[in-house]
Order: sequence, then C-alpha cells, then structure tokens
Amino acid sequence: MLVAGIGVAILVIAVVTLPPRPPAPDPAQAPTLGDNEVLALVAHDMRSETAAGRVVTDGQVRFEDGTWYVNVSGAHFHLSNRNRIVVADDQAAVQLQYRATP
Repeated sequence: MLVAGIGVAILVIAVVTLPPRPPAPDPAQAPTLGDNEVLALVAHDMRSETAAGRVVTDGQVRFEDGTWYVNVSGAHFHLSNRNRIVVADDQAAVQLQYRATP
C-alpha cells in the first residue's frame, strides 16, 4: 500500500510539472495552396483570356496571416485561405478583371 501511494505521488508530480502542450495552429493560417494554384484561381475570375494570361504569367503571390495577395502589374487582388473568393483591391484590379479586352 505504501509503495502504491509513493507511485501515485510520483505520477502526480510528473504530470503537474510537465509543460503544457502548445495549442494546435489554426488550419486557415497555414498555406494550403501553391503559388500556381492561387494564380489559377485568380485567373479563373478574369473576364477575358488575355487578362487571365497576364495573371498567370505576370502575377506575383505572397501569403500572410491566412490571406493570399496577388499583384499583377499594379493591380492587387486578395483571397482568404478559407473561402477562396477573389477580391479586387483597387481600380486597376477591377479594370483588369472586368475589361473585355486589354
């Protein structure tokens, strides 16, 4: 009985002194797409083939805090890692996205 009590006491001390596990990272904060996949998503939302081609060839991608940012010759777009809806951030992006011809 004495040995069991000492064993339980040592087990309790070990459990209490162990460092806590870090919280699991939010999956939306880690990039789940590659740069080419992000460019393809943005290019898919363009109204013309020429604009889509510019996105794929000239687009620059970066990921920050769960959001993808795409820059195409001064036109800026973003989409979140979670819902992946492409949003034009400025007038140049709106013109690129909705103009029928460049």
